[in-house]
Amino acid sequence: MSGDSNRVYGRRARIGLVVPSTNTVAETEFWRLAPAGLTVHTSRMPFFAERSAAPFEEMERHLPRVLEEAVSATPDVIAYGCTASSAKGDPAVMEGELTALSRRPTATAAAALLAALAALGARRIALLTPYPPALNAKECVFFAKNGIEVVAEESVIVDEAQLSLRNMCLVPTDLLVERAIALGRDARIEAVLLSCADMATLEAIPAIEAALGKPAISSVQALFWRALRLAGLTDPIANAGRLLAA
Repeated sequence: MSGDSNRVYGRRARIGLVVPSTNTVAETEFWRLAPAGLTVHTSRMPFFAERSAAPFEEMERHLPRVLEEAVSATPDVIAYGCTASSAKGDPAVMEGELTALSRRPTATAAAALLAALAALGARRIALLTPYPPALNAKECVFFAKNGIEVVAEESVIVDEAQLSLRNMCLVPTDLLVERAIALGRDARIEAVLLSCADMATLEAIPAIEAALGKPAISSVQALFWRALRLAGLTDPIANAGRLLAA
């Protein structure tokens, strides 16, 4: 028998990741980022934008059940992997409510983005998303209320379904990098923020940072960073941007 015959997965920590049922990116990128000894266990919130007039509200009605399922894997922390539904009000309130429900330290994607910006000392940003413009506008209001100035913003739309909150995962890395560099060149901008936990960003982040000399932060990267810290781990992660480098 080869390898470690006494292997225990998650011996250092377990992250319970909660995502909309359509999300195909967050879990994939969490596993790519995970250091040895950390495991990721995903639960899904039903999200059906094509048949609901208020899909985020409908999704959140399932949260108690989904969190109960997530906790059954005995994670050390919970990561709530939906930026659009967590970018509202006081982010500490939502995190507190989810922590109370899960009985585990819980980080949301939106709160993680704010924490990452604070850690990097950035208050003026370029915002890129795969969302319809109306959702971008809501995020701009959220960031403004939390002390972050959105200097420039853009919806990167490559598929018509994105306008009805589907197929966010189809935004290609080369286009994302191109648009981020174009927006991020403004001298006022201190960081580029890639918002949406269902948009692939791990290859984009180093390319943007190399071109601009400014930090690039994404929903998945920031959420993983914050969950890692909540779990008591500080491993540097290579090739995933300044945020995770130290």
